Amino acid sequence: MADKKFQVALDLFTIEDAMRILEQVGEYVDIIEVGTPLMVAEGARAVRTIKDAYPTKTVFADIKVMDGGGEVPKSCIQAGCDMFSVLCASDDATLRAAIELAHANDVMVLADMCNVKNMEERAAQVAPMGPDYLCCHVGFDRQATGADPVEELKRLSGVSTPKAIAGGIKLSTFKAAVESEAQDIISGGAIFNAEKPGEVARQMREILDAYNASH
Repeated sequence: MADKKFQVALDLFTIEDAMRILEQVGEYVDIIEVGTPLMVAEGARAVRTIKDAYPTKTVFADIKVMDGGGEVPKSCIQAGCDMFSVLCASDDATLRAAIELAHANDVMVLADMCNVKNMEERAAQVAPMGPDYLCCHVGFDRQATGADPVEELKRLSGVSTPKAIAGGIKLSTFKAAVESEAQDIISGGAIFNAEKPGEVARQMREILDAYNASH
């Protein structure tokens, strides 16, 4: 089985802030997420800047495509992203177009289940389309309700597509996320809002490495 991955979500608003955090945490992560706020604020330039600075890392553009699956991601692909996101709540035609575009350009697709009500049914529909990851994502505005992404991820156990998990994962819950079915564990605010982001990322890396070494 392939080693599980550690992804940092840079849900920030400037490239400068993103680079400042990456200086502290970049060595510990496998995947660098150009978060949706950063994509909105800075556009594909953020993807290009981060990929140029970290060419060996997987750079993920969290653009959450909802329409124009074959068109909207093009600027991020041209900027050098290795993966982008499309919403499972979008139309099947959008999903298929996004996946086709990505794979034609040797780019991966993360299909995001954010705010999908019947995750089991939708996962069974989306998985055959060929996304590289299905993401169980407890959105930012839902996290205050106490929704647990580790528990919600169990609803995707019926599909074999590799899974990602996101939504308020912090150091105290990172081990449970690593021990779940997820192949990609995503943490954002718990890292970049920390007093010492590098220390939090280092401890998360140690948890992940210990798991990978024992499996």
